[in-house]
Amino acid sequence: MADEKGITLVSLLVAIAILAILAAVAIPNWVQEIQQEDTNEAIYDSQAAIQRLFLTALSSGGAMLKVTTGGSSTTYTVWTTAGTQSIAFASSAPAQTVLGLAGAGNVTCIALDSRGIPVSSAGCSLPSGISYPLSWSVTRAGQTIPLF
Repeated sequence: MADEKGITLVSLLVAIAILAILAAVAIPNWVQEIQQEDTNEAIYDSQAAIQRLFLTALSSGGAMLKVTTGGSSTTYTVWTTAGTQSIAFASSAPAQTVLGLAGAGNVTCIALDSRGIPVSSAGCSLPSGISYPLSWSVTRAGQTIPLF
């Protein structure tokens, strides 16, 4: 039977065992990499929204940031508040991204005047307990990361 060609059951089991070991090592690392990428995206999108809020407030006489969480993403929308309200910036961060402000907790809406100072505005009340200088953070998957 030396002329028979093909694979034996033993060689098939060895190959499956090797693949199982590789999968056991690779899959947790891959999942961790995906989670880290989502956290990095949340940081980047949150920083971009905050920067746009300040730029719009300083250049347009005031701005408002609304944070909407739901479904598969967190949406940041920056509006001009002087004159006619118009959208100046909109972006989305991964789901379960929470924008925070030191002393004020989670931010759902914040308005800035033309000097970049938080104020009460239509639809946005001034967060209580706010401290200066403003210290922003983003929380995702139980991890809080300071931004500025």
